[in-house]
Amino acid sequence: RAAADYLGGRQEDFALTDSTTQGLALIYNGLTLKSSDEILTTTHDHYVHHESIRLAAERNGASWRRIPLYDASATASVEQMVERLRRAIGQRTRVVGLTWVHSSTGVKLPIHALNQVVADANSHRDERDRVLIVLDAVHGLGNQDQTLDTLGCDFVAAGTHKWIFAPRGTGIIWAPQKNWALIRPTIPTFYA
Repeated sequence: RAAADYLGGRQEDFALTDSTTQGLALIYNGLTLKSSDEILTTTHDHYVHHESIRLAAERNGASWRRIPLYDASATASVEQMVERLRRAIGQRTRVVGLTWVHSSTGVKLPIHALNQVVADANSHRDERDRVLIVLDAVHGLGNQDQTLDTLGCDFVAAGTHKWIFAPRGTGIIWAPQKNWALIRPTIPTFYA
């Protein structure tokens, strides 16, 4: 309830985790991917995001690739990032993994503009083949004046020890109600 009050959405939209790492792993491990599917991410994402993707792709026989959204953080532009993502999404792309604020450069992604690129790609797809957006939000959570339910992402994972100043070992996964059915449980719950 407290997470929903502070971060937006309904309490049913949240799962509690111990970190961004655990959240990303649970999301990617839970997604049902086919060998014909691709996970697309960026070269700027954190190691644990890349590893969660790699392990999920291996487990499902899917492929994955990384693209640069910009060449240099000082000259990164919304237009450049939008165009690079637009060009990179292919017929096999099933998931796009993004990070809200890159820890390596401090670049804050234009999430709404990138979501529009994915929405445009999805406008020509069947619902079961739509591209999903998985967002690592750890460096934007709590320091951006935006709630998770307004970002437009399909899944968000974040530790809460950075800008919310919660204790280490606390984190969340957020997803709108319709998307929870897309994830196979990895850890059993006592609250179902």
